Amino acid sequence: MKSRTNFFWTFVVAVTLALATRGVVLDVVVTTGAASERETIEARVDEVRGIGGGESETVTADAGYAYARVYGGLERRGIDAVIPVRKDPSRSRVPLRRFRYDARNDILKCPRGKVLRFLRVTGRGRFFRTSDCARCPLRGDCLPSTSINKEVVIPHDYPALLRARRRHARWSEDDRRLNRRHLWRSEGFHGEAKTWHGLGRAARRGLDNMKIQAYLTAAAINLKRLAAAVLPVLWATLVSRAVPTAPLRANPVHTLRTELRTTAAA
Repeated sequence: MKSRTNFFWTFVVAVTLALATRGVVLDVVVTTGAASERETIEARVDEVRGIGGGESETVTADAGYAYARVYGGLERRGIDAVIPVRKDPSRSRVPLRRFRYDARNDILKCPRGKVLRFLRVTGRGRFFRTSDCARCPLRGDCLPSTSINKEVVIPHDYPALLRARRRHARWSEDDRRLNRRHLWRSEGFHGEAKTWHGLGRAARRGLDNMKIQAYLTAAAINLKRLAAAVLPVLWATLVSRAVPTAPLRANPVHTLRTELRTTAAA
């Protein structure tokens, strides 16, 4: 089975890391390559919350999770998402970011100020269409040669994506620090698992076998983290409980000479 260059292998291993001070793995989910990251992160966050026994305040992830649905789901849970936004994949000269969407009034305007009419809700989002693009000077850049009217789909939770873009443009030093830590802590885990523990290649075929391999790998890495955390405490305890050495006794000859010198001086 060939290994891809990023987060995915033939069987995708998505690992959520919490307790970042020690890098302990709290949750592992293994899915097929057809599953999307954005479809699993919300359930994984809820699972980690239950395991950790507390409320997660911040979630860090790479740009592969930079979707409106992810930002919106984390906002609804009161979680601060430190996720770098992706570049607009659209090749159009008039991309979606140039359209103005008013979520309160559910109004979408094109770069020329024309209002697009809302038609229906689809699985991807809210579907809008305009009916007066014939004389628009941007028609050659905005529409394909076979289209007459502009059709736009606003993804669900699109306002959350806009807020994430604005925030990413003015990330604080703490946000950048968390993102850098994610690179070496979370992504470094995958390198460790693949290089030192053989997770870069499936040992046996089948999704169930891949799950077993991923779980055992996470358990082995957690044992290493546990040993690194417990060993200094254990060593300090052993040193503190060690039997102290007996104090040195005074040399009787040296004591007698000192007494004689004191008597002679008197």
